[in-house]
Amino acid sequence: MATFTRGKVFGVVFVLILLYILNKSIVMNMENSTLRAKLLRFQFSCIIMSGMTLICCYLWRNLSTVLDSTQDKVHSETESNEWRLFIDFKDIREWRSYTINAAISRLLLAAVLISSLFSYSSFSFLIAINPYKLAIWLFLALAVTIQLFTAVVFLKIVNLILRLGGRKKTRTFSKLSKIQQISAFVYAMLIVMFGYINAQQPPTIKEVTIPVEGLPENLERLSITFVSDIHLGPTNGMDRLKKIINMINYLNSDMVIIGGDLVDGRVDQLHDAAVPISWINSKYGTYFVTGNHEYYTTDAENWLVKLKSLGVIPLHNINVKISADKGQTGICLAGVDDPTADQYKFGDHTMDLDGALGSCDVESPVILVAHQPKAAQAALQSKHRVDLVLSGHTHGGQFFPLIIPAYLMNPFYAGLYRHGDHSHVYVSQGTLFASIPIRFGTTMEITRIFLTQA
Repeated sequence: MATFTRGKVFGVVFVLILLYILNKSIVMNMENSTLRAKLLRFQFSCIIMSGMTLICCYLWRNLSTVLDSTQDKVHSETESNEWRLFIDFKDIREWRSYTINAAISRLLLAAVLISSLFSYSSFSFLIAINPYKLAIWLFLALAVTIQLFTAVVFLKIVNLILRLGGRKKTRTFSKLSKIQQISAFVYAMLIVMFGYINAQQPPTIKEVTIPVEGLPENLERLSITFVSDIHLGPTNGMDRLKKIINMINYLNSDMVIIGGDLVDGRVDQLHDAAVPISWINSKYGTYFVTGNHEYYTTDAENWLVKLKSLGVIPLHNINVKISADKGQTGICLAGVDDPTADQYKFGDHTMDLDGALGSCDVESPVILVAHQPKAAQAALQSKHRVDLVLSGHTHGGQFFPLIIPAYLMNPFYAGLYRHGDHSHVYVSQGTLFASIPIRFGTTMEITRIFLTQA
């Protein structure tokens, strides 16, 4: 069995190496940018599926015996020393030997783990005007799987610490006790339950006042409604978008900015669901920049065309002048493509700071919309004047434990930051959520920004 376990791990490693070779030698040299993006997305799906398969096997090994009794002792002893797939034909043949509790617990765990493996397929098959219940179930199963894995890893570390401290005489990676197994399930269900309830609430309206050096007097208290990371797709549909648009219009701001990751599907999947975007009202217009997920859809260019038809102005490495009266000094509002475009080599899409900022009047305040905080950092370190950067992307991590990498991997995590003497960065935690309908420890927000003279 140990050989079988190593074989599975080596198989996954072999697939990853093969994908890397294919990516470098063939895929990245393709002239058709759309086909290249689709193949890169397929490769990413394979990596996700491989990793999730290993995680599911690990969870099955550690948690499938949670409701076993003494009558199930033979099975429990076997499973404690094996890495197994979800379906073991020996178990199927001997299913009558399990107690009812043991059989039901295995069935439920298998249903959750298998469902989580198919969650990513929702982007291809389960996108409609409003979410399918099946899509919501698949992503909730993924949320439970993530939380179970978090709990098991945490409990294993606790066991290791106790062993090293001499308080527990067990092997380093021994199976969890019955209480620990039950605790893992209780923890996961509570996090997912409360996280799901939170995610169904409307986003919070946050008001932020930001001083801007050189702001014209006639633009004092200029109001901007900033939304980001709506993720229209498998688990966010038109009904949810309508509520967001109604909240935006209720604020009646001078300008509306959509900071990327608006969609998680192609135009042909979401053209009807996106219609409410045309309802947005604003004095100086509605603006949009691409996020990484627009490129994951492999349909970024068509989305720019679609949004134009809905009255939205894409800031595709360009800038526009915002002024109270024509001919007067105003604000240079600029936007850049997400850096994911450079990874996908998607047509003429690229993060071009010179193109976006180069023609801005050096005497005018500059507001840059850049989806990722890393792009914000690059802009602030460039030769160009940048007074304010509006970003999203991080979701604040969305839920634990993703909060940790979101904080560590981004130069700006969430909220308002001051950079240098005159510049600021504001990072939204996202207006909705990315696919997994969970919010725990983070806030969905619509941000109303007021600009004042510094």
